[in-house]
Amino acid sequence: MKRILLSLALLASFYSSAQIALSQNFDGATFPPTGWTRSATLSTRPWGPSNVATTFPSSGSAAIATYSISNTSAAIDYASGANTAGLTSPAFSLAGATAPLLKFKVVVGWSFMIDQNLGDLIAQISTNGGTTWTTLWTEDTETGFIDDGDGNANTDLYNIVSVQKDLSAYAGQTNVQIRFQYTATDADAVSIDDVQVLTNGTLGTHEVSSKKASLEIYPNPTKGQISIKTDKNIKSSTLFDMTGKALLQTTNEKTDISSLPKGTYLLKIIFTDGTSSTRSIIKQ
Repeated sequence: MKRILLSLALLASFYSSAQIALSQNFDGATFPPTGWTRSATLSTRPWGPSNVATTFPSSGSAAIATYSISNTSAAIDYASGANTAGLTSPAFSLAGATAPLLKFKVVVGWSFMIDQNLGDLIAQISTNGGTTWTTLWTEDTETGFIDDGDGNANTDLYNIVSVQKDLSAYAGQTNVQIRFQYTATDADAVSIDDVQVLTNGTLGTHEVSSKKASLEIYPNPTKGQISIKTDKNIKSSTLFDMTGKALLQTTNEKTDISSLPKGTYLLKIIFTDGTSSTRSIIKQ
């Protein structure tokens, strides 16, 4: 599988000339953020903040760890019934823009959303106040999402994918909006974060192969220390309880959970290449 990465050199030149037309990280106290709007045909499943259990009535509070990309993200939970839900940005201008670029991060479960195709997440653009929309991106054609290959739909990797889309065709437009549209029936939750539109950006044109991590956590079940064996470099690992509360965080390959009570926990591992993996841990 491949995912789009920027080299440090590209990043330096990119940010030195880029101007921000839209920027949202969803970390504020209010949701949706000021100027953003949301809609849902199923009123019990709107877009919401990823850091609260009420956003995930179906997935459960442990989903906080899976769908919080950078602190708080914008997330939506699955439902057994059909739902079409939009999260729309405020209007912004691309007047004077020479190379506008849309960037965002996204988490989508492989099995239900892609392999079984029970739902769709798309990013769209409008230049007329939302009267008409043009699709810029869809998760069905995104190569960055990874199947862990174990055949179990409930243990997907839920890796973070960074997306970039060229908006040069919309340079000069003054009434621009971005919408993230989720359409699904009994599919899976999704989340987005760090949405930016840059007026004079540089699109990362080179793609680097990002292999699936060989990952083993042992012993599991455990009475104390757990070890992480992987062929990727670990940025951090965080242990969560089943309410989504972070209990321990380390940058090492070993974690001691002997002081914790017996039960099931979630270990979220973030790799230095930007991907992540979440595994359940049983403390005996």
